[in-house]
Amino acid sequence: MASKYSISIVHPSFELLKNASRLLHFMAAAFFAINAVHQLSAHEGSKLVCYTQLIIAVDILVLVFFGAGILTEKPKAAVLFRLIESLTFIGIWLTLTNENHPWLGAVHAILGAVYFFICYREWRISVSEAIEIKPSGVTVPNFIANADIRWLHIKKVVADYNSIIIETVRDKKVEFRLRNNLKIEELEQINDFCRERAMLIV
Repeated sequence: MASKYSISIVHPSFELLKNASRLLHFMAAAFFAINAVHQLSAHEGSKLVCYTQLIIAVDILVLVFFGAGILTEKPKAAVLFRLIESLTFIGIWLTLTNENHPWLGAVHAILGAVYFFICYREWRISVSEAIEIKPSGVTVPNFIANADIRWLHIKKVVADYNSIIIETVRDKKVEFRLRNNLKIEELEQINDFCRERAMLIV
């Protein structure tokens, strides 16, 4: 019997982020294009910076409208584009601040921070979107930070072919749908492992 199990799940928050991915890319591209066109029309700032923003915006729009499959099939590619977007927002913030537009700069700084956080979470999703069952407890992925629940606080863990339920001693219950159905052997091993850990605590 293994000492650790990792079960891929369908997390509602992560699915919401995945579904919003194209919209977030589109919004970033729109911000870059509007900022670049405004700076060019106002004759402010470096034309090189403006044209660079327009090129980035076009690249992202091509990804949104013609590369939707890449966003789902290769999540790390989406993470790379999100990182470029966050760094571009930070670059615009520095440019606007240098050109004495602190309020507009602050807006882009906030957008940069938000997009960087989304980039971090998308990277975490691409690395692992799974519940981990260990001798010390159960790790549940979450949007802000993963939750480590020790066996001392777990009443029971019940795995089914296509779902898993975790119930705590405070009668809090969480249920996730599995991304892939478990085989009979896997199901028996996981449930036996969970029962043994729960009995050891008791």
